Amino acid sequence: MRFLGPHACEEAVARGELHSLWVAPAAFGRVAKLISEARAAGVVIHREPMESLDRRAQGQRHQGVLGEGGPFAYAAFEDVAAAVRMKGDAALLLALDGVTDPHNLGAILRSAAAAAVDGVILPERRSAAVNETVVRASAGTAGRVPVCRVVNLGRALDDLKEAGAWIYGLAAGEGSRDYLEEPFDRATVLVMGAEGEGLHLKIQERCDGLLHIPMPGGIESLNVSAAAAITLFRVLARRGDGSREVSS
Repeated sequence: MRFLGPHACEEAVARGELHSLWVAPAAFGRVAKLISEARAAGVVIHREPMESLDRRAQGQRHQGVLGEGGPFAYAAFEDVAAAVRMKGDAALLLALDGVTDPHNLGAILRSAAAAAVDGVILPERRSAAVNETVVRASAGTAGRVPVCRVVNLGRALDDLKEAGAWIYGLAAGEGSRDYLEEPFDRATVLVMGAEGEGLHLKIQERCDGLLHIPMPGGIESLNVSAAAAITLFRVLARRGDGSREVSS
């Protein structure tokens, strides 16, 4: 996987995922700390002109810094489910039902990292995978929380219920409650739907409750990444928890 830009490379070094680093001469001064940390971690460092990095980045923005490493390391679903059993009512997870835009996925993972969620669950089909675009959109934070892929999202939600979680689907319509009224005082899985489509019916049927975000301005819906951020931090606010610890 390529890591585009200094932030993504810094995160990759911290996680031990960076193998090689290319830096344009003009960027050396402002990324001296990154170069030092990469060198200490045994990363191979190359000094190349900006034009060379442009070719390596294939037109994507890199700010004079580009790294390469192994593929993204997905977590095992069993480990994410174990976090629910271990943390009990304090557990907080995200499940994404068909979020296919990598920029949205990256923004969601950044919010998930900021909220220190215990895991993000993606279906293997009808979903963006974590790639370099996602990593860049997350400002390099995509690896800060466990992300797992599952064959059957509905079955995964059933397993999380058995582990003690309460499943909330974000969906407007009949039977949907105002998210401001929910205490979120138990292990919580927030399920966010696809851009423009919302939750699939079979996923809605798996949810213990449906929630919606009131929109007094008359807008029909929010971008899924905005909705995820708003709802995650509402959970933290309701719990009075601004200092969650990231799961390892």
